[in-house]
Amino acid sequence: MLETISNYLNEVIDIADKCPEKYQVKCFEILLDALVKGESIASVQTAGAVMPVKDGFDFFQSHDISQDEWTRVFHFNGNSFTIIVKNLKDKPTSKRQINLALLLGINNLLDTSEALVPKSMLIDICKKYNAYDSPNFSSNMKKQKQLFLAKGNAWVLTIPGQEQAAEIIKELAQ
Repeated sequence: MLETISNYLNEVIDIADKCPEKYQVKCFEILLDALVKGESIASVQTAGAVMPVKDGFDFFQSHDISQDEWTRVFHFNGNSFTIIVKNLKDKPTSKRQINLALLLGINNLLDTSEALVPKSMLIDICKKYNAYDSPNFSSNMKKQKQLFLAKGNAWVLTIPGQEQAAEIIKELAQ
């Protein structure tokens, strides 16, 4: 394994150097982690897909979300994004909760380059949209392991979670 890592270390460094400076260390860590896990160099080269966005608008561009679409779901005041959608279009409370978690994760991705869904923020927004079901709140999130990964007292959107969020943004914009 050490031979494999040493064989590709220069390539990992070269790939990481191509990232914007503030993401180079994170890129290096992701690529090195992939190598340690035994992933092929081809999959390591595509690991950049999990890199944070350079700025908020990269997410929209990479998921073909037009300005007309995203401005119906988010407000951008020049510094940060805010969820402004009025109607979540879903009946079950659990579905509204998951959609809000996805939107909140994207909101934080756009603002901080990390698709984090803090539990307290999610509870607050769920209450605002009448989607807070206290007895089932945590189990609703645990059932969505393909979309969210637990991280302390929060969740992080997976790549499939980000893709699902993009679809929800497009649906809500209609």
